Formats: sequence, structure tokens, C-alpha cells
Amino acid sequence: MNEKSIQLESMTYKFLILNNKWQLDLPKSQTQVKDVRQLALINHDSDLFVPAIVEEGDDKFTFSFEVNPRAHTWDDVQKLSRKEKLRLLCNLARLRTILTTRMTFFLHPDNLIFDENLLPSIVFRGIRELIPPYELNEDKFILQYKCIIVAIFSKKYTFDDLYSGSLANAKDTAFERQVGELQEFAALVNFLEEQYLKEKQELEKTIVNVPKKRFRLFKQLTFIMMALVVILAVPLVYLTFVKTPFQAHLLEADRHFLSLDYGNVITDLENQTPEKLPNTSKYVLAYSFIETEKLSDDQKEVILKNISIKSDPNYLLYWIYNGRGDFARTIDLAKYIDDPQLIMYGLIKQIEQAKNDPDLSGTEREKKVQKFQEQYDSYADKYGLESILNPQN
Repeated sequence: MNEKSIQLESMTYKFLILNNKWQLDLPKSQTQVKDVRQLALINHDSDLFVPAIVEEGDDKFTFSFEVNPRAHTWDDVQKLSRKEKLRLLCNLARLRTILTTRMTFFLHPDNLIFDENLLPSIVFRGIRELIPPYELNEDKFILQYKCIIVAIFSKKYTFDDLYSGSLANAKDTAFERQVGELQEFAALVNFLEEQYLKEKQELEKTIVNVPKKRFRLFKQLTFIMMALVVILAVPLVYLTFVKTPFQAHLLEADRHFLSLDYGNVITDLENQTPEKLPNTSKYVLAYSFIETEKLSDDQKEVILKNISIKSDPNYLLYWIYNGRGDFARTIDLAKYIDDPQLIMYGLIKQIEQAKNDPDLSGTEREKKVQKFQEQYDSYADKYGLESILNPQN
């Protein structure tokens, strides 16, 4: 028997899984149910939901779900091609129709399964004002949808990371940035459909019909070439990926930097410790993060004029850690450099991060924002200035 546990906001959903049987116990104290007959909607047959049965115990309700053994889980769909992932994401849009019903649900990788056509079904679902989640509005649905979209492609962020506030920092690729900027559901779905059609057309260009005899010849030659490639690749792989992997990442980042491909520069160096990078690579990475930062062109121009390969390494590290969302570290660096402008910008970023963290209660969020705002105001009063880097300026 396997277990899956989903922590979402204030609720924990724990599934016990045996073959195609999923079971979840929900304490009655976590519901508003007065009579088990109120749960009849859970058994409602729909292709949007996994078939379910609810049984009442002394102090709990037991939900049993019958999952198709051929269904695809999140682990399965992460292995799909980019085109198929985009098709799956387009299909997820059909779940929006549930928002107008009494049923509620949450989008989470472990609460979704997909059939052979990549059509989604929700496992656990609730009923408004009876079974958690008690409410689901369009804004929350879009937020969860965006987190699914980014997570299915990202090697850096999981869904839980993104939903906990990192979605605002997911800007390594043009795709991620576009998803983050779209606010309307229709625009988001339209963007996904355009990406899917574009990917499909690109793949169709590469498909060529080949006669059977020629195909067999190509197949034989392919096996021969594969054997030769393996023999010749062994020393090359050793040199490239064993002896000098670090240098390879640096060279790739330099190549993308010269091509003005700042998103890939960030990806190339995402697993490297910033302090261990040579000054040239620190400069390349800091420059790339500044180019992708949400600042005006004038603000970027001011900053970029003040950095170079010979810049103080701590100044370069400031922008690297800022781009990676480690704002506590950026403020430490700014204090070490003794630059109030950078300290104030770091505080602005911490305020934004706290405001966008769905895991914080209203009181916790208010306290955090107030704490950072007071620090910001203290610096503003002390130095008689406002941060020239404030994104709102």
C-alpha cells in the first residue's frame, strides 16, 4: 500500500493507495455536513471526476475512489513530449466549467489523473460550504492552473514551490514569463493553444515518408552509426561530463550570453554555487538576471552601466541572489556593501514575496509586510530618499 499526502493551504489530504483503489478519511470536524445524504453529489457520475463512494463512520467520512488502472499520473505525464504536455494543459481548461456548480476541487498534480487522450479527471472534490475546499473562485483556479503549467516543464520548481510564492520568480524562460503575466483565463488558454499548434506544426515539418527498403537500410546504418558513436563518445563524454563539467556549463552560459539569450544563461548556471563562479561568469549571470528583472528600461540602463567584470563580486552576487529569489541573502550583501538603495530594493522584494505567499494567513501576511515596510521607511527617512529601483516608480 502506498501513500500520497497533499498539503494545500490549511488542509492535508492523505490518500491510501492499493492498486487502483484510492481511499481518504476526512474527520467530520473538518466538514459542515449534518446528514450523509448531503454528500450525494460526490457520487454524481461525471467524466470530470474519478468515480467515488462516501461512507459514514463514527467520527469520519471515508471517500473511496476507483481509478482506471490505465490512467496516467503526474509522474507519467512528466515524461511526455512538449507537444503532448501542451495538449494536456489545454485539456485542463475544461475543468473551469465546474466553477459554476456546487462542486469544488483543487488543481494539484497528485489530485489529477489523465486518460489515454490526456483528458483530466479530479480525484478528491468537495461541496461548497459542506466539504473542503469550501469555496473555489476563478482567481484561485487560475493561480493553480498557472502553477501546473509551469511545473510540468520546470526542472527548477515543483507545484508546491510555485503555489507557495515562487510563481512570481519563475522567469527563466520566455514561456514562464508569458504565463506569469497573463491574468485572464481566456488569454491563458489561447496562449497554450497557440503554443500547442506551433509545436505540432514544427514536428509535422520533420516527418518524411520513406520506402520500406530504404527504411531498412537506414535502420541498419543507424545501428552501425550508433555503435561507432558509442565507441567514439566514451572518451569525449569523460572529458566533457566527468573531467570538466563545470567549465562546460560556463562555456554554454557564455555562448547564450553572446546570443542575448539571458533565460538560458540563467538555466545553464542554475545549479552552480554563485560564490564559486569566476568573476566573468558572475558578471554574465548577474547581467542576465538584471535583464529579466521587472524594471523599466531606464532603471536597467542605470544598473547595467555600473556593473562590469571588474565590479565588486558582492555587488554581482547581490543581483544573482535577487534573481534566484533569496532576498534575505541579498539584503545581507547590500548591508555588507553598505548601499541603502540596494537594501531598500531588497525590502521591496520581500514585501512583494510576502504579499504573494498564499500559505500565510491574513494576520501573518500583514505582520510580515508591516515589518519590511517599517524597515524600508526607516532607510528612506535616514537617507532622505526613495529607492530608484522601486518597480512602481
